[in-house]
Amino acid sequence: MNPKSLIEFSPQTILSKYDSDSKIRLYLALLKAENQKINLVSRETSDFDLERLVAESLLPFEIIGHLSFDNYLDIGSGGGFPAIPIIMSAKIGKATLLERTTKKAAALERMAAELGLKIRVLDSNFEECKFSEKFDLITLRLVKLTKPLLKKISLLLKAGGTFVYYAEFKDTLATGLESGSYSYTSAPPSGIKYFTVFNKQ
Repeated sequence: MNPKSLIEFSPQTILSKYDSDSKIRLYLALLKAENQKINLVSRETSDFDLERLVAESLLPFEIIGHLSFDNYLDIGSGGGFPAIPIIMSAKIGKATLLERTTKKAAALERMAAELGLKIRVLDSNFEECKFSEKFDLITLRLVKLTKPLLKKISLLLKAGGTFVYYAEFKDTLATGLESGSYSYTSAPPSGIKYFTVFNKQ
């Protein structure tokens, strides 16, 4: 699978499009406050870098073309990227954030409460979770995508559902998923990064 053409984007343009009421900027303020208590992101991360992380969280939806989902699962939520920017920008029926570190999961719950977001946070490993429901959007960032992990994700996706992996994925697998890998960079240049969009037929 060859990456598509390089996408060049401005974080400020993405933020202006998806955060016209500055609610995501409130999230970033809460994130910085929580980061003083527990290491959610590097303490050396600048405000611009945080805004770029928001923009990178939302960039795949420029390809997907819509932001309306009935049931959303984010695996390995950490400090809330990409899940919280997505939830604040999209029409999401239900959202589940999975973060195995209890202290980070508690920080996510506090930020969600401050932001008025109705989400479920589970402090569990994805491999140990059993879900009785399926999802039409699943996201994964900063977790290595293995073949067993992709297989489980595929089983949890509804027909027509979308899985966004915030990295490049080269393996060709018979999972019932169609995929496309995209490369991107932001201005000022941040180096080339990748995301992969999987669709279940």
